Amino acid sequence: MAIPSGPQPGSANAVYAALRHRFSSGEYAPGQRLTETALAADLGVSRTPVREAIGRLLTEGLVVPAARGVAVAALTSKEAEHLFVLRADLEALAAELAATRQMLGQLAPAEVDALDQAVDQVEVAVKAQDARASAQANLALHRAIGAAAGNPFLEDALHRVWDRIAVTTVANLDDPHWAGAITDQHRAIVAGIRAGDPETARRAAKAHIEAAGRAYQPLV
Repeated sequence: MAIPSGPQPGSANAVYAALRHRFSSGEYAPGQRLTETALAADLGVSRTPVREAIGRLLTEGLVVPAARGVAVAALTSKEAEHLFVLRADLEALAAELAATRQMLGQLAPAEVDALDQAVDQVEVAVKAQDARASAQANLALHRAIGAAAGNPFLEDALHRVWDRIAVTTVANLDDPHWAGAITDQHRAIVAGIRAGDPETARRAAKAHIEAAGRAYQPLV
């Protein structure tokens, strides 16, 4: 995968952005070992920016030290419990703020329509029984709601939580019972936002993440 545009190509920031994208899209499996040499070759850069990027990932808990490199961190049951408590409140706030902006006429119709389209994309992937595509579409929807909230600090906090959870999201969306339930829950959140009803949007988002927490199966 090419390094995303933004930071100067070959820089530690660019390598870090590329690796964060891989974590958020579920490209790495829990426990997978990553080495500086392999990552440098894969990304077409020297080992120095890879080493710096790995240092940041270690600090954020996305990787842990392992023999001759690092390994992709997996959440324990207790870590997942803590994260989902935080995530439920953060996503409830995001939905509430997005609905408030809609009520105040601060969301463009195209932004709200994009949320409905994102829900549709999750549903299509789920019906195709493509867990990887479902996970990516699901994250895209939640990112869109976070962006619609209009609070960059909240959005940054959400990105950190999503990245820690994303590494095992693919495995969890392989559960047909949970995957089949999320479309109605997503539509309830977006309906609250479209109606400009902050309380309804908040309740729907909180209930959805609490249900996700109950369905979540840590892999360690």
